[in-house]
Amino acid sequence: MKRILVPTDFSECAQAAADIAIIIAMKTNAEIYFLHLHAPEPTGGHMTMHGGGSHEGHQHHDCSGPARARLDQLVKAAEQQGISAKSALVLDEDWKQVEKHAEAFSIDLIIMGSQGISGIRRIFLGSLTLQMIRHTFLPVLIIKTAVTDFKIQTVVFVTTLEEREQEALAFLDHVTCRWNAVIHLLCVSKPLTAEETNALQGRIEQLTKGSKSPVEFSICNEEAGIKKVAVDLDADLVVLTTHGKNSLIRAVSSGPAEKFVAEYERPVLIINTK
Repeated sequence: MKRILVPTDFSECAQAAADIAIIIAMKTNAEIYFLHLHAPEPTGGHMTMHGGGSHEGHQHHDCSGPARARLDQLVKAAEQQGISAKSALVLDEDWKQVEKHAEAFSIDLIIMGSQGISGIRRIFLGSLTLQMIRHTFLPVLIIKTAVTDFKIQTVVFVTTLEEREQEALAFLDHVTCRWNAVIHLLCVSKPLTAEETNALQGRIEQLTKGSKSPVEFSICNEEAGIKKVAVDLDADLVVLTTHGKNSLIRAVSSGPAEKFVAEYERPVLIINTK
């Protein structure tokens, strides 16, 4: 993993995402790109890169001055930790700008904050986070609140044990092995017979082949059990997968899964398995 994108609106949860991005970048030796989407000027939009990046456009916009200053502060905070960082201010609030710049910067991971909602119909009602989860092929790490002494030592990976999840698990392993994390595979399923449970062993071995991190496995027979397992294990991170653009979370049906993402306060990583 070489590059992390942090879209920010400078809210508390966005600052928490920036703080965690810096910690992960320190562990993985990644660069950080901070991105702010600003309301466009009547004369049209342009984007300016800071922190060692290129510069596009030269007009001065008073309304975006404070945002530029905040971006500069984020870049400085990262650089003080020895991290290469850049920032971009885009005069366009369309969420597709995040996807566009993620592609332009060859981003490997998006880290973003979200306040969340308590309802079950959407993950984050009308928010940028919802759009990114549903439409991007990139992993998206969702941060709700500030995390004191952030670490990734216990991970719950909600799995269907499909072969396509192998790449997602490899990406997770690449990040979490820096903390010597334990990855806990959790399969949501109806109660299984002993024969069915034994049949799963081969699929588990295939999925986890090559993993550097210790892997454990368990089954829960209801979707609501994801939160219980995560809480019981004191998980630092929960991982859910999607498949294809415009898709919802796999491994569990959308209602309970979206409710979990909306209500769970610790970091949640969404990985599109393509």
